Amino acid sequence: MPSLDILPANRISRQPSREPWDFDKLVHFRNIALGYSLEPGTRDTYSSATQSYLTFCKLHNMPIDPTPDTLSFYAVYMSHHINPKSVTAYLSGICSTLEPFFPSVRDNRRSPLVTKTLVGCRKQFATPTRRKNPLYIHDLQRVIDILAPSSTYDDCLFLALLTTGFDNLTRLGELVWPDKESLRMHSKLSLRHAVVLTPTHYSFILPTHKADRLFKGSELRLGRWSSETFQSYIREHPALLHALLYHQRPLPSTILPSSTTLPSSTTLPSST
Repeated sequence: MPSLDILPANRISRQPSREPWDFDKLVHFRNIALGYSLEPGTRDTYSSATQSYLTFCKLHNMPIDPTPDTLSFYAVYMSHHINPKSVTAYLSGICSTLEPFFPSVRDNRRSPLVTKTLVGCRKQFATPTRRKNPLYIHDLQRVIDILAPSSTYDDCLFLALLTTGFDNLTRLGELVWPDKESLRMHSKLSLRHAVVLTPTHYSFILPTHKADRLFKGSELRLGRWSSETFQSYIREHPALLHALLYHQRPLPSTILPSSTTLPSSTTLPSST
C-alpha cells in the first residue's frame, strides 16, 4: 500500500477518528446499499427473471454459470415460450442479480453468440406491433359527461385519477398505493399538506419518481377539469373533507353533506 509520505505536505489533512469495520460488516452494509440501488418493482421483476434462469438450468442439468453458451441456450428456449423482447428484459435482470457472483456475466451477455441468438429469435418469432389507441380530449369529455353526475365514491375516484394522470402524464403507480406491501415506498407518497386548491387549478408535490435520482421532487399543477374532479372526490371522502375544512380546530362528530362548498384556496394538512 502506498505510504502517505508520497503526498505533498499541503495535501495531507487531519481526518476524524473512526473505528474500523471488520470485513463481514463491510460486506453486509455494501449489500444493503446495493439493494437500495433498485426500485422495489424492478427488484421484484429481476428476481422473477433469475428464478426463471435457475429453473432452466435445473431442468436441463446445466451449471448456473452464465457462460455465453448457457445464456444463448436460455434465450432460444424462452423465446419458444414468451415474446423474445421479454427475453431481452429477462437477461437484464439475470445480469443484475448474478453479477456479484459471476463478474463476467455482462460481458457474456454482450457476446456475439448471445446477441445473434436473440436477433434470430426476434426474426423467427416476429409478431405485429400492438398498441392501444391514444386517449383524446373528446374521449375524456365523454367519460366526464357520463360519470360526473354520479356521486358514488368509486366513480369520483376514477375520474380524479383519470384527469390527473391525463393532464400530467402521471404514471398509475404514482397515483395509487400498491396492494403488494413489498412495493410500497413511503418516500414516494404525496402528502396531504402538499396539496393546494385554487379557483383555477389544484397542485400537489410528487416527492420522487424513477427519473428523479436526486429526490428533488416535482410540483404538479393541474387545470380546471382535474381540479373539479378532484374536489368531487374530496366531497365523497369524509376523512379528507374533515381534514381540509377543520384541520385547525377539533373535528366535528358528524359528516358534512356532499353539497358543502370547498374554500376557493386552501391547503390540505399533513396527516395521511
